[in-house]
Amino acid sequence: MTLTHTPSVYPGMIDKGIEFFAVEGKMKFIADSKIQCTTNLPFGIIQLAKEQINTEPEVAAALKEWHPTSEFNQVNQFLKCRYGGLDFSADFIDNQFKSGDYWDCPSRGSCPFNGTLCKAPVYNGHELSALEIKLMKLTASSLTNETIALDLKIPFGSFHKHKQALYEKLAVQTKQEVALIAKSLNLI
Repeated sequence: MTLTHTPSVYPGMIDKGIEFFAVEGKMKFIADSKIQCTTNLPFGIIQLAKEQINTEPEVAAALKEWHPTSEFNQVNQFLKCRYGGLDFSADFIDNQFKSGDYWDCPSRGSCPFNGTLCKAPVYNGHELSALEIKLMKLTASSLTNETIALDLKIPFGSFHKHKQALYEKLAVQTKQEVALIAKSLNLI
């Protein structure tokens, strides 16, 4: 398990990176040490976002269905779904968008484009399922295994099988290691 020290400064505050994030349903970004609305995004970044969208036909189709008359709303929705979490890793740097952030979107699971626009977290080359994400969040808490199984609405024996499979996927042995990984993936 390799974890790096998390800096205490967000991208865009002291470097040339840009950090996008959703707050109260609105998209903002940090660049040049300022928090701004995405309506102030430079034209070049909007163009690069459109290019990124067009490299993924399913994403482009979903955005056109969601916002058929506004390219800006399509870009804004893309940024929200793909990069809505505030974290310490730049979403845009060196004229390139990174692959995406996991963030706890209130529409996750009920959105018609779930999994198309947003990205599931990946660790050690393995994409994490919705159940694994919930299990990681709950395991990182102070709850007992019995309480976690009840919260997940699964029998206790099944809980242990899911937990064992998750620990193998993450290559860990303790709840503390799961918590560190969950924090590094912006899950907690």
